[in-house]
Amino acid sequence: MDRPIVAAIYRNEMRHLLRDRRTVVMSIVLPLLVMPIMLFGSRWVEQRRQAKLQRSVFQVAVAGSQGEVVRQLLTAAEAATAAKGEPFRFREAAVADPDRALADKAVALVLRGLTAAEATAGTAEVGEGETGGGERSARSEPLLPGAPVVEIAYRGDRDDSEQAYRTLRGVLEEVRRQQRHARLVAAGFPGDPAGVVTVASVNVATAGQVAGLTLGRLVTVLLLLFMLSGGAVVATDSLAGEKERGTLETLLTSGAGRLDIVAAKLAAIFSVALLITLIQVANLLVYVGFELIPAPQDFAAAVPPRVAGLLLLLYLPMTALVAAALLLLSGYARSYKEAQLHFFPVFLLGLLPALAPLLPGVELRSAIVLVPIANVAVAAKEILVGVFDWPMLVLTFLVNAAAAAYLAVLAARALSNERLIAPLAVESERVPGPVAFQRKVLRNFAIMWAVLLVLAANMTADADIRVQIAVNLGVVFLGGTLLQLRAYRLDPREVFALRPVRPIVWLAVLVGAPAGLLTGLGVFQLANLVVPVPPEMLRAFGEILAPPDMPFWQIALFLCVMPGVIEELTFRGALLHGLRRRLHPVALALVVGLVFGLFHTSLFRIAPTAFLGVLFAAVTLLTGSIFPAMVWHALNNLLALAAGRAGIPLESLDPPLLAAAALILAAVFWILWRTRTVYPDLRGASPPGSRPVPFR
Repeated sequence: MDRPIVAAIYRNEMRHLLRDRRTVVMSIVLPLLVMPIMLFGSRWVEQRRQAKLQRSVFQVAVAGSQGEVVRQLLTAAEAATAAKGEPFRFREAAVADPDRALADKAVALVLRGLTAAEATAGTAEVGEGETGGGERSARSEPLLPGAPVVEIAYRGDRDDSEQAYRTLRGVLEEVRRQQRHARLVAAGFPGDPAGVVTVASVNVATAGQVAGLTLGRLVTVLLLLFMLSGGAVVATDSLAGEKERGTLETLLTSGAGRLDIVAAKLAAIFSVALLITLIQVANLLVYVGFELIPAPQDFAAAVPPRVAGLLLLLYLPMTALVAAALLLLSGYARSYKEAQLHFFPVFLLGLLPALAPLLPGVELRSAIVLVPIANVAVAAKEILVGVFDWPMLVLTFLVNAAAAAYLAVLAARALSNERLIAPLAVESERVPGPVAFQRKVLRNFAIMWAVLLVLAANMTADADIRVQIAVNLGVVFLGGTLLQLRAYRLDPREVFALRPVRPIVWLAVLVGAPAGLLTGLGVFQLANLVVPVPPEMLRAFGEILAPPDMPFWQIALFLCVMPGVIEELTFRGALLHGLRRRLHPVALALVVGLVFGLFHTSLFRIAPTAFLGVLFAAVTLLTGSIFPAMVWHALNNLLALAAGRAGIPLESLDPPLLAAAALILAAVFWILWRTRTVYPDLRGASPPGSRPVPFR
């Protein structure tokens, strides 16, 4: 790059941006004002809501055969509340139909007095048919014969009814405790019944951590919202707008190189996104941390200056990522209108990973750390609750920086062809076929991965492992692969590499499968030094995958045969075929293996699974067929299962044994290399009909 030229273009871009009122309003004014207004408004609304509920006098209806018992309890509750000097805010309302009155908001609660028999028979279902249907909550105590039961019917979708329920239930339970106490004393109970057992609850989280959880779930979404909105104004005008005005051709034919142009425009978009980031972090620090506005309670404790500084550092690569994505979108759009049309789906897809902190049980020390934006969102939540997992925070920074660099390179490539000047020249790449498939295969697999993560997040812990495997392999992997074949009109025999192999290959597979398994265990032990995995987690994972009560033939079917066939068709079939012309063979095997590892979402499985994926890809490339990889894959899983059933501690084997296995594995690949039938149409390979060339 020519730095003076980049600086000149950058200064020109910034002058135009600062003269544009839309940019100033979207990038500076709105981010500066919206956050304080939201914080102040949410606090004000919540205070008004709580004040209104505290002043309310709730109307309740009494029903049931034991209604008089309910009225006596209400009288005792009013006396107990008055003894504390507090107002009793419940009044009985005479209504003909209590359920209808609750549905029409005439009363906040319906109190039913029932006998034990009536409560057991469920003769008074709460609001059935009138209030939308309801469910009885599970009783914490058994019903005693002859003892009356008080049921409280309320509407959980109404603030007044919910508040009335919580308040009155607490008062009635206190009255019940006092009455039990009095009866026990009257019956001659030795000692004070209140001192038999005392139960106390202690929240060990600080007030700042509790507030940080609330703030951490939303701060990245809000920041990304402003970034995308403000940066889109700049990016859309930067390339798509110039194409429409006809000024980009002049710039492209000037002395400025295309890389210089991309660098300058990317720097301009990054400057706007960085300004938005600085404003939002300053809002958190100044308004919340220094309590310059009445922010929600305890938010100040969640955002000390050092936390604000760490968040700013963590958001920098995400800022560059957003800038590169917006510039890439503008570069591939053929007009200003098309860029605006494409922005909305990009906007939604960009915000979606930022919602990761809202998913239950998602932690940074998981596969989410490898997902750009989502990892920052989860990291921000953990930082604000006081959890500082430094290795994962560094990895989060690096992942987003790498993603930003990759998108910046793609943006530079967009200016390296004639797409911007003559966009119709590449329309053939949009036609369904092998060319379009090669261009979009990584995007398609990214969509499949996102679907897999969503399914994994929504699977319950007690779900049958066979159902999970069938859904993942049958629907996501096989379904997604066949859908791509149909959409791009591809030949299955060519895509899946359904070709015969030499007999010696099968001998190499039989020897290589156990050697590869042991070498993969060595890779796992090395990865365990970086990301330690508790032995309890490994045992629990093994029990989930292979329950003791499941027949072995079913385990072999679901964990060996099905993965060996379907996963190979997906990764060493469709993915490898789609990337074969874009990457040299060595890089191709590494990328296919890495993607295969990422699809096994548990963090501790990624490294060893990726290693095996590289082996399977190399076998496919050296034999020109997918069948050896299928057999190797199935044998690998079968050997691991058999060792587990036999009680062989694979995870704790001695290093010399693992080293010997690695040497055997190297010998196997030497045999495959000497007898190779290279995968057809590889990048960098010899023309058809010539002798296969070594990998580069």
